[in-house]
Amino acid sequence: MPDQYRTEERTLSGQDTSNPNCLLALAKYHLTRRRDGDDTAPKTLSKRSYSKSNGVDGRGGKSSVHRALFVPEIVRLIFGFVQAWDEENPAGECIGFVTATGGKRSLAYLARTCRFFHEPAIDALWTNLESIDPLIKLLPRRMWGKKRCPLLVRRFMRKKHWEIFQKYASRVKTLRGPSYGLSTATQHTVMAAIASHPKATRPLFPQLTEIVWREIRMFHRTEPCVSLLKYFMGPSVTQITLKLNCWPYHITSEMDVLAEMSKLCPNVVSFAAQFPPSSHSDPFEEVGDIVSNWKKLRALHSCALPQSVMDQLISRNTLESLAIELNNSIYPPYSGRLPESLHTFSLGGSSAIVCTRYLKNVHASPTSLTMRIGADDSTIEDVAELFRILPDHFSNTTVQTFSSELTSSYWMSRSTESFRLDLAVLQPILVFTSLRTVDLSFFSTAGLDDDACTTMARSWPVLESLELGTADILMERPVATVRGLMAFLVHCPCLTNLAMVFDGTCRIPDASDIPSGVVNTRIKQINVAHSPLKDVNAMATCLGTLMPCLKKVDIVQIGREDDGEPEGRWDEVQKMLTCSLRSQGINTD
Repeated sequence: MPDQYRTEERTLSGQDTSNPNCLLALAKYHLTRRRDGDDTAPKTLSKRSYSKSNGVDGRGGKSSVHRALFVPEIVRLIFGFVQAWDEENPAGECIGFVTATGGKRSLAYLARTCRFFHEPAIDALWTNLESIDPLIKLLPRRMWGKKRCPLLVRRFMRKKHWEIFQKYASRVKTLRGPSYGLSTATQHTVMAAIASHPKATRPLFPQLTEIVWREIRMFHRTEPCVSLLKYFMGPSVTQITLKLNCWPYHITSEMDVLAEMSKLCPNVVSFAAQFPPSSHSDPFEEVGDIVSNWKKLRALHSCALPQSVMDQLISRNTLESLAIELNNSIYPPYSGRLPESLHTFSLGGSSAIVCTRYLKNVHASPTSLTMRIGADDSTIEDVAELFRILPDHFSNTTVQTFSSELTSSYWMSRSTESFRLDLAVLQPILVFTSLRTVDLSFFSTAGLDDDACTTMARSWPVLESLELGTADILMERPVATVRGLMAFLVHCPCLTNLAMVFDGTCRIPDASDIPSGVVNTRIKQINVAHSPLKDVNAMATCLGTLMPCLKKVDIVQIGREDDGEPEGRWDEVQKMLTCSLRSQGINTD
């Protein structure tokens, strides 16, 4: 082996193998090494020789690739990690509702590396489609390129074009739609042309298991998109999510497809149908007719359903997750006890009063409880009344996760309002002593002092995750200090996730004033959001003493006029904590 290859091999072997993109460098190295039979410089790979690569060294027939990579299951597992790694692109460009990432490139490179990698890489490349654009654009441009006159698009399809479409469509397992780059009329024409091919059978995606369909255009009367679902729905589909933002203005062809959904997809186990909060006529009867035919339904997210439908779903004892959305429409009430199989219950309403009214005769014992409250039509008194009745309708020994979100009463977005919590409002929640996760991040903590934090911490001894005031839209100045934070560390020894707003400008204890038992080595990251701060050194010393393994401090990048941009001071705290850990030989990456 030439010296240059030995050097390169040692370099590659020392890379971080947790990064799936390391596989790309290894593949490139093996290709170059195999093609070079002597000590000369690496030869340029022609397109033909590159595409015919099979990972076998021409010198004696020995493999130049680790033999583990010849196991199909291992290769598919690695490519799955590559796909997940590539799709996590925080700096991705957002185009419409699709985030454009460079994530498909790695899989495309791997598909061209050798013949053994080709099929697994192509499978991973086409498993998840953000829209049907890539498949449509595999076809001749004459079929989809005429945007102004879609009715003039030629519907004739040759055999080779059908084979190309089928080759990739048969690999799709998750589809999001409709297309954002082509008109709905063009999509209808192309799908009709494909479906009319002699060898075509519906569904056009035989391996499809999940559909996520979102309406985005308000001129749907001229460009209805829901009726496109008839080309994709089939017995292999098990998960359906519909975001019907244009309800109730759907045409007959769209309503017919929705009515046939349970027949076309008989094996659905998860169904979600979301309607605009401003809707005054939720289709509870239509949705009830659909879901009542699914015998194996385990997760349901929809509007309120009639009593008869709810009784039928509960009698099957298969429902594990239930989310009910109460919009501004008249909804059917429900009276009874939810099944013991139900682990997650979520209730959302245009106001706290609506939620309180719906829970009047509902009883359940879930492990996770979420309330989504429309803040525009609510007051803090309404929220307090909703919290007050929760212990009467949900078991205080089984609920382990509690979350309360503030949403808009009229739009599908977060609220522009916030409510100030105090101990009196939270008193009913303290009854749930088995809570492990509490999320009250949307509320203001300006009414919670150190004593209130101590009472909360003592009520939740097994708490593992706490979010308190970090998403307050009004960013009110907190009252609790570092001593309130210390109360959770003292009384909640299992705490691993902490996101809390507190006043860092006063009552910062010295390291000598902190009791020896007040140490949490589980927490490695905290979120202080808009917490004010003045003394950087004292805060860094205090947090480092309380949480010796703390590596990261998250903040909100919005300063206050009276605090002089506290985010800059929190950045200094972050640097001091990082330096302290590195001096102890602890990795901070």
